[in-house]
Amino acid sequence: MLFSRAANDPISLSLYQFAQLAAASLEFRPDLILELGRGAGNSTCVFTEVANRLGLGSGRVVSFDIYQNWELHTVPRLKPYVSEDWFVPLSALTQNLLAFDFHAALADAKRILVFWDAHGFDVAECVLGAILPELAHRPHLVMMHDMCDLRYGAPGNLDYGNHGIWKKTDFDGPRLKLGFIDSAVEQSISIFDFATRNRLPLHSADHDLHSAFASDNARLSELKELIGELHSLSGNWFYFSLNEIPGPYTFPRFSYAGANQE
Repeated sequence: MLFSRAANDPISLSLYQFAQLAAASLEFRPDLILELGRGAGNSTCVFTEVANRLGLGSGRVVSFDIYQNWELHTVPRLKPYVSEDWFVPLSALTQNLLAFDFHAALADAKRILVFWDAHGFDVAECVLGAILPELAHRPHLVMMHDMCDLRYGAPGNLDYGNHGIWKKTDFDGPRLKLGFIDSAVEQSISIFDFATRNRLPLHSADHDLHSAFASDNARLSELKELIGELHSLSGNWFYFSLNEIPGPYTFPRFSYAGANQE
């Protein structure tokens, strides 16, 4: 796939996740996409392509990262294959999202999709305390990367192995097990706490895919034949929306602390 080759970071986003994020975004039909954590730009490619297909205007994908991997490495590899117009919907910001004015940026948006992939408790506090209050009374969808569903993992995933307890994000180290969440990032703790306080359901792509296809061999075979290597019953991402609950909502207080994002 062109976008995966251009980003050259298959560990961060697999081919089947490219397809799943694109399909979910196209079905939701946002008029503004917030990408929190760009990295090499796997998901940036997905959301910019979605914005083009939906006919969104300039700056309707607002992407954040504190590093310049996208600009320095991925964009030059994309340019031989896409037109300059393809980049028009994208505003790729290289800055700390903790200092960004989300109130102003979201003011005229009617349907907002958030892809939450930046790590750290300060980022989580910003998402839950600054961004979500802006979204609560508008149609929105929050997609969270780096979270797996224990209900569909191998039983051995519960073992500590040679690891101690989880202390911070370390993708080669121990992982957290929270209810049916399996993760190595701080946001899993923060969203589990937030969801508990607000009686908010959390959904996994893994559960949706297994519910729709695992017991229907005919549909599963049809899907495999249709999309080939883009098919998987694994998702490894979660999603939620405050639109599912009536409120009132409780949000953490957020104030800029200048902490680093990973």
